[in-house]
Amino acid sequence: MHAIPWYVALLISVPQTLLIIEFGFRLFNIHLKVKDILLISVIIAVFCYFFRSFHISYAVNTLLLITLLSLCTFFICNIDIRYCFIAVILGVMIYGALESLLLPLIIQLLRLSFDELIVNPKFNLIAFVPILIIAVALLWYIIKKDIVLYDLYKEENEI
Repeated sequence: MHAIPWYVALLISVPQTLLIIEFGFRLFNIHLKVKDILLISVIIAVFCYFFRSFHISYAVNTLLLITLLSLCTFFICNIDIRYCFIAVILGVMIYGALESLLLPLIIQLLRLSFDELIVNPKFNLIAFVPILIIAVALLWYIIKKDIVLYDLYKEENEI
């Protein structure tokens, strides 16, 4: 893995984490406080910054971040760890699917190689913007239509 500048960790990791949390928890009808989401997102961005400088695979990096995100949400929001893990996994799957669908198109439109995208922070930021816009639009739709896959909020309050 390549190290990333601090501003890339801040400008990409914070919104990505925020979206992952919102996708996962909203679809399970668990609404978190904005200040908690922002705190968790900044904590995860700091970990992203440091993890990227280590020579670990993207798969291990992702698993570490899923675990940390679940634990941070558990400790900061005081939600059952099982629900945190389930919601984080769903959020990662949704955001990952969006990124997997859109990134090849963006790379093709910008005429970049994947290596250029990874190594050059400017290209990384430019490629992130369309993904962010579409992810925010999808999240807005989920919120507007009040889409819930399964009501973990009710279960959380029954325990």
